[in-house]
Amino acid sequence: MRRLLERVPAWLGRRWVPWATILLALLLVSPCLWAGYALDDYLHLARLDPSVDLPGLDFAPLDLFTFISSDPDQRAVLMETGFLPWWAAPDLRTSFWRPLSSLTHLLDQRLAPRSALLAHAHSLLWFTALLVVVLAVYRRFHVPWVAHLALLLYAVDDARGMTVGWIAHRNALVAATLAFAALLAHDRARREGWRPGAWLAPALYGAALLGGEAALAITAYLFAHALVIDRGTLGRRLARLWPYAALSVAWLAAYEGLGYGTRGGGLYIDPTEGLPYLRALVERLPVLLAGQLGLVTSDVWPQVPRSGQLVVLGLALAALALLAIAFAPVLRRQPTCRFWLLGAVLSLPPLCATFPSDRLLVFAGVGAMAAVALLLADALDPEGPSPSGRGSRVARRIVIPLLVLAHLVVAPLLLPLRVLTMTLSNRFIDRVDASIPRTAAVEDQTLVIVNAPLDFLVIWYLPARRAVSGVPRPRALRLLVAGVTEIQVSRLDATTLRVWPGDGFLTGEGQRMVRGTSRPFHPGDEVDLSDLHVRVDEVSADGRRPRRVDFTFAVPLEDPSLLWMQWEGAALSPYSPPPVGASHVLPPIDPAAVMSGVTEE
Repeated sequence: MRRLLERVPAWLGRRWVPWATILLALLLVSPCLWAGYALDDYLHLARLDPSVDLPGLDFAPLDLFTFISSDPDQRAVLMETGFLPWWAAPDLRTSFWRPLSSLTHLLDQRLAPRSALLAHAHSLLWFTALLVVVLAVYRRFHVPWVAHLALLLYAVDDARGMTVGWIAHRNALVAATLAFAALLAHDRARREGWRPGAWLAPALYGAALLGGEAALAITAYLFAHALVIDRGTLGRRLARLWPYAALSVAWLAAYEGLGYGTRGGGLYIDPTEGLPYLRALVERLPVLLAGQLGLVTSDVWPQVPRSGQLVVLGLALAALALLAIAFAPVLRRQPTCRFWLLGAVLSLPPLCATFPSDRLLVFAGVGAMAAVALLLADALDPEGPSPSGRGSRVARRIVIPLLVLAHLVVAPLLLPLRVLTMTLSNRFIDRVDASIPRTAAVEDQTLVIVNAPLDFLVIWYLPARRAVSGVPRPRALRLLVAGVTEIQVSRLDATTLRVWPGDGFLTGEGQRMVRGTSRPFHPGDEVDLSDLHVRVDEVSADGRRPRRVDFTFAVPLEDPSLLWMQWEGAALSPYSPPPVGASHVLPPIDPAAVMSGVTEE
């Protein structure tokens, strides 16, 4: 076995290995070519086609990632049509400045309108470009076989799945490709005196920022480079980063000045909010880092209740402690390992503004996989010093087999499945869409959904899909409750329902997408729409969430202009409001049935 392991460097050092690795990665992610469109893709299609009528989301081919702007008139239109639920924060904003990535989607539609196959193929080209750039970066810091191993670990990592498989997430590939090209040029300029790198690296960084704000993560690697790789006094090393600092400040000023950014919602936490962001940072950073290193997946975080999140956090911290002990000898001996891990860790804080997901790890993965490759190379080196401490030896005996299993066996098997992650969401929406009438008559009705497990999957994407497909859709949509809890419904009069969810409204992160806990409700709060008046009657004990809400419609609840539905099993079914003075209880929603589409008879 030892002789077999000693041959690994020679095998991996061959020139064809990285190109075979890239071809393998493309083969593993190729199922996405037949995945079709999903979720935000339909919002983009609507904004790319001037013939699509979707009020509040007008034709804007170079501004595809502005979903909810700072314009109160747009928010009012989105509320009126039901794209936003009644509980949306009054200052809600979800707007990202990604003109270069928007341009790539516009190119898709100019070359082959409504061709998901072409759009996915375009994303695969960016994935290929990213892998080629990452290979070039690895080769600058490592001997060939270690560089090739690091590329293999990164390319077949299942964390790349959703990033590559979701057309709307192409912006991460665009930003990362250009940003790591900037790092490549910067390193060449610093260590070889390559003069064009002095202007090319900042130019590439600026272009990366226009691809997506994720490009800010490369500043973590540039900072780590200055601390660990560059030479000279610390002050001079840091001073050499001034072009990137100036570009970052200018970009941030333009970003805010043009009205981009996030505010008010629970999906994204603005770092300027202070304590809420710091709490998220402490909880989410370990989960993201452990997720990239392959011992605890970060995707489970938003799927579990608060108690489950604490368990995930505990497992992540335990895994990171074990990894730290295993990595310690390599970190002491090899500056490049310190550079990669420092860059990976420092790239994560901006990502903690939203809930953990492996799709966010495009940048952190480059450093993390290089560090893992160095650890494995150290273990394979027959002439290398053995770890002196018993703890390090034990940790390595545990960690190294787990890393090999996770990244070289399990990850490549999972990658073809995870690249199709968004198709699961499509199936969810397919079921919901199939349960709603498609006749022309529905265009004169308001669809009232009493309860649904998630707000954004139901009310954001159904209208967009039908608008893009030319299928009749309801005039407006009203979702009363999002969540899986039991709900008590009482009829107060001809036009009013009083609703009590068992655990209150907005109990989990999945229900707080458009209103974070920093925007609390108060008894007596009211929301007025053209056909609905909402009044918060009672709030939760923490004073942040509604507990009992009255919904008063402009017409009697039996009026044919209202199309009533409730969640039942895996989709929607017709609903009849109770008679005046009567009440009834809607049972809890089974999350397993929601995800699988399978219900018990």
